[in-house]
Amino acid sequence: MRKLQVISLTARPIVATVTGLRLAMFLAFVSPIAALAASPQASPPRETIVLNGSDMTLAEVVKIAENRADIRLSPEGVERIKAARQVVQQFVDKGIPAYGVNTMYGQDVDVVLSQDQIERWNRVNVFQEATVIGDGSRALLAPGVVRATMALLVNSYAKGSSGVSLPLAETLVTRVNENRIPKNIEDGGSVGDADLTMNNQLTVGLYDTPGFALGAGEATALMTHSFISIARAAVVVQRFEALLAKSKVALALDMEGFRANPSPVSPVAMANATTANKRVVQQEMQFLLSDSKLWGKVGEKGGPRNLQDFLSMRVAPDVLATVKTSLDRLNATLVAFCNAVPVSPMVDVKTGTLLSVTEWDPTQLTLDVDQLRQAMAILAIAVESRGLKTMSRPLTDLPSGFANTDPTKYDGLYTRNISYWLTSLLREAMQNTTPVIGLTASFMAEGHEDISAAFPNSVAMAEVALERLEKMVTLEALIGSFAIERRLQSGELTQNDIPLPLRTVQKAIMLLSPLHTGVENQYSLAPLLKYFIGEYQPPKELLGSATHAH
Repeated sequence: MRKLQVISLTARPIVATVTGLRLAMFLAFVSPIAALAASPQASPPRETIVLNGSDMTLAEVVKIAENRADIRLSPEGVERIKAARQVVQQFVDKGIPAYGVNTMYGQDVDVVLSQDQIERWNRVNVFQEATVIGDGSRALLAPGVVRATMALLVNSYAKGSSGVSLPLAETLVTRVNENRIPKNIEDGGSVGDADLTMNNQLTVGLYDTPGFALGAGEATALMTHSFISIARAAVVVQRFEALLAKSKVALALDMEGFRANPSPVSPVAMANATTANKRVVQQEMQFLLSDSKLWGKVGEKGGPRNLQDFLSMRVAPDVLATVKTSLDRLNATLVAFCNAVPVSPMVDVKTGTLLSVTEWDPTQLTLDVDQLRQAMAILAIAVESRGLKTMSRPLTDLPSGFANTDPTKYDGLYTRNISYWLTSLLREAMQNTTPVIGLTASFMAEGHEDISAAFPNSVAMAEVALERLEKMVTLEALIGSFAIERRLQSGELTQNDIPLPLRTVQKAIMLLSPLHTGVENQYSLAPLLKYFIGEYQPPKELLGSATHAH
């Protein structure tokens, strides 16, 4: 993790810089118009990710989901798959019952299938458990999620404990690399020990290849896993990490626009911070505000207005650090499950046995995604509170809602209902942050007790909450930028007073703000969202603590 070198513990931080760095940053961000209209960068060489069952990262999962990488099995993985398959075949050849390998399920577990019956039973079972709602009311899984799921399956097979055949693993590799992904998989139907209905719908899609068939235990291996939800969670983590960096930029813009007191992110506060993640946040905020006039004395021109600001401004580094801690925890759990063997029975090659195990259980994943969504809730509350207070009297010294001093201009921010949208988005986000671990259900299925953790539900809710939060953070950046613009218009600040890391993003946001939409025209946030969430790249100093790897 790259750290900024802070060489002062006084009230005003001195961040180690050189003129060349400042010049490079200025040239990189000199024109927001150019930044918005710049031609896309040339694509990097296509990567091939080697799957060995042990080293898959969330960054790799996301690359595969975005079709930016191909996959292949490691030579060691190939040999482990072959060895495990030999053990499975011995059970079939000798007629030794093995649940889900050469027997049926549930109440029919005592029915042992012959070699000739296995392929048909696999097909029948997969199609029977792939029921769809079919009326168009269900959302479909994104192709990228399905692509990443197939890669995760191959990676689990490479551990040599699932017992599937090498041809099945190679079929999945080929389909990923050719981007022949099963489609029309309905979101939902996850109960018991896996994303069961979705898994079977995915497997049905494999049967579009003439002659495709599943051997002993392979239907079980394809239906008994949670990799669909794990792939979705990996994408959520990646998006949230990107948003976390941008939320610091939005906070810095808000602080500049409000003329907030920077004491909570000062070097002195950092030296006494409770957690490492809080120190990282404070250091990053020092970078964003490194040449700000906010580090001056209270009451000085351009300096902070208050000795102490409202609470959601003061606790911002604590909230951001809490979110980062939740992200780190989920990241570690997801990486472990990306390299797990979520199938039962599990093959032990050394002893030549098949073991009934529970590596598929997603209870820890459910808890960690629940915690992340609760952290999202805290961040959403803070963002909404800061946004509303920054633009409202008596807290701000600017006209309430940033109204123009000329009432005939009609170009304030409040009249565009930005505050209403902020609160509405908060409510929608909060509806998707309630923990679901308590929805874990125990029930009787086909004569056997079963348990269903709500991991898929927690992930689906995280996707919705994150999408709302992305919009909220964008609105906070707009509010802060608008407040800065009003101070520029009044002459209180000049362009050179805006910290360099914020200068261009503030200009770009204002070009996409209501100020550039006629007062008699309808304003749309879509261009601003496209820029801030999709195109804008925060300074690399904010990305050093991102946890895409192990």
